[in-house]
Amino acid sequence: MRAVLAASLLFCCSLMAADLPKPSDEPILTIAGLIQNSNSEGAADFDLKMLQAMPQHTIVTRHPWVESRHHYKGPKVSDLLEMAGARSTKLTLVALNNYEVEIEFDDIAEFEPILAWSDNDRVMRVRDKGPLWLMLPIDKHPELLQMPYNDFMIWQLRSIIVK
Repeated sequence: MRAVLAASLLFCCSLMAADLPKPSDEPILTIAGLIQNSNSEGAADFDLKMLQAMPQHTIVTRHPWVESRHHYKGPKVSDLLEMAGARSTKLTLVALNNYEVEIEFDDIAEFEPILAWSDNDRVMRVRDKGPLWLMLPIDKHPELLQMPYNDFMIWQLRSIIVK
């Protein structure tokens, strides 16, 4: 399964335009490391407009940090990795406060996580765990409530390092 995902990521990346547009506003996400497509000194920077221009997906779910179901919207993590031309599925996710978590993307790829920029139709601010929050569909997959999956749902995400 991992080899298939890695091969498909490489194939898809070769189909993507190597010229990634530059953000017009302040970047809120940087993808760096083993990537093929960049727009800023070997990294792929994304501003909110760029993320909003990608295909959007919604996850409606409850999780330990909210009391009721919330509607989260954003692009799939796999689509972002594809745009950047990720050459590995081992990722380090880094938050604004420098909290880090390492994951093998294959471990969660089947759940199609998104990088949510919207919570209940409102753009998330830093004080609302934004600007980006890796969101998993916990209501559809209750097994995600256990460790280590909770750790993967990093909020105030600012960068993804592909290793």
